[in-house]
Amino acid sequence: MPIREKSFRIGCGRYLQEVGILQSCGEEVMRVGHAPLIVSGKTALQLTRQQIESSVRAQCPHYHIEEYRGTCNDENASVMVQLARRERLDVIIGVGGGVMMDFAKLIGRFASLPVINIPTSSATCAAYTPLSVRYTPDGCTVGSLHHEREVDAVLADPAIIATQPTRLLLSGVFDALAKFVEIKQRYREGGDCPLGLDFAYEMSKYSFRLLSEKTATCIADLQAGTVSADFESLVFTTIAATGVISGIARGSNQCALAHKFYEITRKLFNRQALPYLHGEIVGVGLLLQNRFNSETEKNGELLELMRRHGMPHRVTDVGVPCTEESFCEYYNRLRDSSAIDETNADECARLNAALRYLWEMD
Repeated sequence: MPIREKSFRIGCGRYLQEVGILQSCGEEVMRVGHAPLIVSGKTALQLTRQQIESSVRAQCPHYHIEEYRGTCNDENASVMVQLARRERLDVIIGVGGGVMMDFAKLIGRFASLPVINIPTSSATCAAYTPLSVRYTPDGCTVGSLHHEREVDAVLADPAIIATQPTRLLLSGVFDALAKFVEIKQRYREGGDCPLGLDFAYEMSKYSFRLLSEKTATCIADLQAGTVSADFESLVFTTIAATGVISGIARGSNQCALAHKFYEITRKLFNRQALPYLHGEIVGVGLLLQNRFNSETEKNGELLELMRRHGMPHRVTDVGVPCTEESFCEYYNRLRDSSAIDETNADECARLNAALRYLWEMD
C-alpha cells in the first residue's frame, strides 16, 4: 500500500476541548507569539469576547480585535495582513464558524504567522484542517487552498458550541458523514489501497457509526442546553476527528462527489444557494453519492433525519432549478472533475443515473 502524499498535514499542533478553555487563550498565544490579531464575526464575538479578552489582556502586551462580516477571500485577507504588520501583531486568532476559521488560516498563510482557531459551532471541521475554502467577495467559490503548515492550536469550548442552532449541528454531522461515503466510492475492503486512504476509511467508518448513533441524543441535549458526554463526543468527531480524516485521505485518491456538488452549486447558483450552509448542500450531495455508490437504500435514514429537522434534501431546496439544462451542467462539471474517471464508461453511466435520481426527487 504505497503512500502517495509527500507531506501529511494531519491536523493542528494542539487541540484543546473543555468547558472554559478560552481562559487559556492568552497562554496559547504566548506559546507561538505575543500580540494577536483577533478576527471574528459579530455573533461569535458577543459569545466569546469577555473570556478571550480577559485572558489575552492578562498575558499579551497588546492585541487588536477586528470584527469581520465578509467571505474568506484573498483580497480581504491581504488587507488583514497589512493591518497585522502595521500594528506589529504576530499571531492570528480566528473566532466563529467555518468561514472565519478558513479566513484566519488564509491570513496566517499570507502573513507567514501562526494561527489559533476558536470555533463557536461544530458545523464543519474547518477549525482543524490545514486548508481554506476561498470565495470571491460576493460569495462565489474559487476553490480550496491547501496550506503548507498546520493550524497551531484549536480551542473548542463545548458550552459555547452548545449555544449553536440545531441547524449548525446537523450541518457538521452531514459534512462528517460525507467523508465515509465519499471514501467508499473507490475504496474496497481488503483491496490494494494507499496507506493513507486505508486509515482514513477505518476512521471515517467509526465516525459514521458514532454520529449515526448519537446525533438524535445530541440534538435533544443541544435544545436543552446540556453539555453531555455524547455532545462532547459529537463536537470532537465533527471538528477534530473529521479534520484528521481529511488530512490523512488527501492525496490518496479520495473522491468527493458530495463536496463537488457543493462547489458546483456555489459556482452556478451562488445567489440562490447563499442562505444554505456548507453541510446542508453537502447533505444533498450525499444522497447523490450514495446513489452513485449503488447504496441508495442508505438514503432512507438520511432523508428521514433531513425531513424531521427541516433540512434541504432536494436540489430545489438549495436554490438549484430542476431543469434539463441544470442537469446537463452538473453532469458535465462532475464528469470533468477529479471525482470521476471520464474515460470509464461505467462511472459516467452511474453518474448520469445518480444525478437523474437526485433531479427526479422533485
